[in-house]
Amino acid sequence: MGLSLITFEALGNKNNSIIGRSYKSFDTTAFCAYQTFHPSQYLTDNNWDILCAFVEPGRTEKLDSLGIPHNKSQLRLLEVGDLISSDNGVYSTIMPIFGRKETQVIRKQSKEFADSIFPAIEPGIKQLITDLEKAGYAKQTYSLIFSYLLDTYIWDDERLPSSKNCEDHGTWSGAYWAMYEPRTHVKIGTNGVGSVYQNWTDDLGYWLKTSSLVAFAKEVNKTQGRIIENKELINAIDGWGLTDKDGNILIPIMHVGNNDNIDVLCKDITTQLSEAVKSYCHTWSAEHNISSEKMGQIIFYHEVMWDLLDILQAKGMITMPPILQGEEVGKEHFGDICFIVIRED
Repeated sequence: MGLSLITFEALGNKNNSIIGRSYKSFDTTAFCAYQTFHPSQYLTDNNWDILCAFVEPGRTEKLDSLGIPHNKSQLRLLEVGDLISSDNGVYSTIMPIFGRKETQVIRKQSKEFADSIFPAIEPGIKQLITDLEKAGYAKQTYSLIFSYLLDTYIWDDERLPSSKNCEDHGTWSGAYWAMYEPRTHVKIGTNGVGSVYQNWTDDLGYWLKTSSLVAFAKEVNKTQGRIIENKELINAIDGWGLTDKDGNILIPIMHVGNNDNIDVLCKDITTQLSEAVKSYCHTWSAEHNISSEKMGQIIFYHEVMWDLLDILQAKGMITMPPILQGEEVGKEHFGDICFIVIRED
């Protein structure tokens, strides 16, 4: 006879176990590329409970003993999504899910790493900030340091593995993992549509329609960052700080591989960072039962990235723009958090 729901929930809370803890309580990250199904789309019904249960491998009887309802189609769906594996009836969760204590250990390790590497990259970041301001990008400095330098430039396979050229999982590629709980700061990230990138937070109140952003990205790709001539598009994005009424692009255009001062600084900083992360993850990945060093690099660097952002803000080197803090500054400031990436290498 299965456990009652009350017993199941109590079991989940005992010793801060992940079993019985809701998906929304975790800090999940999907660093991935997909054409059909995003990994989170496999988490229908109570599939998350099944994943948590099989972090420690077991047979379906384990689910019964924990009072977790299940059927063959659910297990099959999770296998198709490459979130669990099966070996002679023994199921194992592939997706890394870290408990409370391990999350605390990982974040302690990432902070110590960030504190140790920052003095080496600080001069380069200071110079980069200066050069960005000279280029007329003072309003976008925060987003260019976080979203371009730390969260775009570094993911190119020469430095750290990009989601497109990472582990293949059938309908998606990359990494998908969960930490026990979110960090205390606001959730922040980077979205890319073609060559157009947008920095975002959960507090952001201004979102350009996806269809308009996609159309803008297509036009940018066509012109390689030169003036936009599509009048219908210019009207659709009018007032959003991306172009003026004549189609002149107002947001930064970053050239990867052209070896100008900004590109050289970005390359130097991210090379130092990535080499240190790779070296650290030789043993770190195995210590945390992560299936490959590539996945370990992705997970560990994401934690380091938040710590570096905290350091940069604490030192006053960058300041989050009001639009990312949820302030009603007007949609024209949407351009303060966007930029274009043209790859020339």
